[in-house]
Amino acid sequence: MRRILSLLLSAGAIACAAHPTQPPPVPVIALSSQTVSFVATAGAASPAAQPVTITNGGTGTLSGLAMGTITYGTGQPAGWLSASLNATIAPATITLLPSTGSLAAGTYTASVPILAGASGVTNSPQSVSLTLTVLPVTTLTATLASAGQSTAFLSTPNVSASLTVQAGSQYLIAVVNTYPSYAVSEGFSLTGSFGPTVAAQRVAIPPAAPASAAPRPTFEIGGPPPSLDALAAAEQNHAAMLEANRQIFARNGNPSAAWAVARSQAGRAAPLSASFVPVSQTVGTVNKVYVRTSLGGDCTTVDSIGARTVAVGQHVIVLADTNTSTGTFAWPNSLRPDSAWYQTFANEYDQITYPHIVANIGNPIAYDASLSHIGKITVTITAILNHFPGAGNGSSIVAFVNGCDFFPFAASGPSADMSNQTEMFYSWVPGSAGYKVADWEAALRATAAHESKHIVSYTNRIMNNSPSFEEIWLEEGLAQESSEIWERNFNQATWLGNATFAQTVACEISLGANAPCDIANNKPYALLGSHLPFFFQYLQSESSTNGEGLGLDTPANYGAGWTIARWATDQYANGSEATFIKSLINDPTLTGLNNLAAHTGQPIPLLLVYWNLATAIFQTPAYTSADTRTTIPSFNFADIFNTGQTKLTCSGVPCGLFTKSGTPIYPIQPIAVSAAGTFAKTVSAVPGTSASFFLLTAPSAGIESLQLLTPGGAPLSAASALRVAILRVQ
Repeated sequence: MRRILSLLLSAGAIACAAHPTQPPPVPVIALSSQTVSFVATAGAASPAAQPVTITNGGTGTLSGLAMGTITYGTGQPAGWLSASLNATIAPATITLLPSTGSLAAGTYTASVPILAGASGVTNSPQSVSLTLTVLPVTTLTATLASAGQSTAFLSTPNVSASLTVQAGSQYLIAVVNTYPSYAVSEGFSLTGSFGPTVAAQRVAIPPAAPASAAPRPTFEIGGPPPSLDALAAAEQNHAAMLEANRQIFARNGNPSAAWAVARSQAGRAAPLSASFVPVSQTVGTVNKVYVRTSLGGDCTTVDSIGARTVAVGQHVIVLADTNTSTGTFAWPNSLRPDSAWYQTFANEYDQITYPHIVANIGNPIAYDASLSHIGKITVTITAILNHFPGAGNGSSIVAFVNGCDFFPFAASGPSADMSNQTEMFYSWVPGSAGYKVADWEAALRATAAHESKHIVSYTNRIMNNSPSFEEIWLEEGLAQESSEIWERNFNQATWLGNATFAQTVACEISLGANAPCDIANNKPYALLGSHLPFFFQYLQSESSTNGEGLGLDTPANYGAGWTIARWATDQYANGSEATFIKSLINDPTLTGLNNLAAHTGQPIPLLLVYWNLATAIFQTPAYTSADTRTTIPSFNFADIFNTGQTKLTCSGVPCGLFTKSGTPIYPIQPIAVSAAGTFAKTVSAVPGTSASFFLLTAPSAGIESLQLLTPGGAPLSAASALRVAILRVQ
């Protein structure tokens, strides 16, 4: 028995040894942040409070929480900071609230000690350091005595403006994010002493046409235009091909270096690879042509086709894919133009398109000595583009230039490149996006002016040994400007001529016997093919969702890109469109907005503010702008959109040209505010390069105050890219 008892006692001793006495708890003060920053404007509202959370980063209970005495920077004012603690046991929150009061502009610092009386705390006290930056007051005044006058606040985002208004007047306010990339968005709150705070709503403003304006006839559209949705996908793939070309040049280097290597290896100075056969200039000859089939990959991702020489001009060769019946890429005879049309196209290229390119854009065959020595542009028409294998945003591409064609042909090896070694662009065939043969013929004529511009761009950048190629939106914008200028040979538009619907769109579509321009319905299809509808679409999206910005998507590239290039040309070409456009295309190093800024002599924020104000088309203005920078003088977009949305019928039923319903009439729908009290309108995010628009209506005369703040109501950082412009519109 004694032995059993001894064993039990021993076991108990072992059990006790396995559970030693626990150490005492060690609470630790943990802060969500040890530094807090505030920004305010002198004399304006104090910034919003900021919380700092206190938690227990150790064990046990963190209790006895308290704040010590706030200390302020040496020699600085005291008492501008209040702090409150909501609990004495963690978790707890300390709320910090500065009061700018009469503080002058400058930087102020303070420190708030956090103490804990709990037993075992080893890191008490801790401190929260604060910085308060008080920006100088920027009080701006504006008196816009009559409609058409404008002002822009470009020096600071912290706008506090006093606007003198007259009874019955209206003002368009543009808040522009001047950051040069759509990828960076910024929100804001626009406040003023105009009315009760209400949720922002967008209103359609009725057209304010001059009282003397005569009623205009309604036109019956002879047939629906091609599908814009399908065309948008094809155009997006075109832009994707431009980006793919940028990547090829970035990866493979300048083609001139590749040609030097190829010639040194061949031991001769001839421009062509020994195994390469150039395009034939004999009509009827079938040529072997390599057609790129991917938006990615390298220069060997091609399909080899037989393309017959169907027309030859002084400056152009036209090739047509011979596949009429086999597989996906067949181009059936039913979708082919009359064989004589090809030579008609070539003749027009010689007589109109090529002279236009040389005069207004540049020399498209300047690099020809390193390529085919043919001295002509080649146009290859193939159904591969209608069913493009590598397209990710739709199955087709309207047209493209292949950057690989500027490199030497190499069938294999590390520098393999199935190059056609000539200045060539590729076009789809009729059938896609609702394009009938006649539509396709009309569109290809203008496409030639667009694609030839791309050839000039590549040629110039190669010969200038440029480190990079143009940004997509400006490359496309200038190509759109090329086809727009070319179209003047067939419509009634002129440079700085304020062209209307009757002088532009009416020259491209069949409007019946009363058509003001293209009665014979045989003019080319350009502005209505992409320029105008994508511009309308861009503005509508920008206005309704703040979802746009230069380079973001197809409307941004083809609509907005065109109008900023056109606006810059109208404002800063100084008497010569050609000289200005060529300076942009031929710049060896600059791209995008930096290119525009250098050749206009204007800072990027100014360019973006005035271009956005000029494109804020929400009514038919009954005034003349005092500052032409708030307009695009070459076009009367208000008339084009108003007529296109309200004066057309389809099979006898009213229809719109830019939206099926005909609404909205104008693409911009500004947020309405009233000068009758106070208001606060918040916009959560505006992408860089774009704007948000407001329409202020003043029922009575007086001084109205406007202030631009963060979405939370605090002053904007001095680094903010937001700027404000105001245009009196009534």
